[in-house]
Amino acid sequence: MASSTPVPGTVPAGTPAPAELARLEVALAAVTRWSESKHTRAEVARLSGCDIPPSALRLLEHFDVAGAMRVSDIAECLRIDISTVSLQLRQLKADELVNRLKDPTDGRSGVIAISPRGREVLARVRAARCELLAEVFSRTPSAELGRAADTLIRVQDHMLGGMSAAGYVKPLG
Repeated sequence: MASSTPVPGTVPAGTPAPAELARLEVALAAVTRWSESKHTRAEVARLSGCDIPPSALRLLEHFDVAGAMRVSDIAECLRIDISTVSLQLRQLKADELVNRLKDPTDGRSGVIAISPRGREVLARVRAARCELLAEVFSRTPSAELGRAADTLIRVQDHMLGGMSAAGYVKPLG
């Protein structure tokens, strides 16, 4: 019977320490809870003038990072049913936040992409979040915020790299 406990010296070099991964997970969960809390969402809606449901906002942010995608690929990437994605996309299309375009690799099918209006809404939401962050971090030195941002960008790069390697997003650049 194989043991699930690694044998000392058999963990590949460069593998993150479990304790550090646990700390990272707790920190990321705290950031997620803050950004998805009712209070934060209500303040972002008030400041931006965009009362967009969290699931729709996640889709817009996804398109902003991943680019245009087929509906089936969106569902697979987000690990949700295609009918759920279709329902969410219907409202985003009605609000003119996304567009359906011809798939450049297969003219018979289409892809969904964020529209110019969707980018504008996303920019307003991000500006409102920045305003809230300015309040939260008003006493934090700029250099410390810069280091935190650098670290979070590296975390994002690693996560996107992992998603890209798994085939969930196109590589950026």
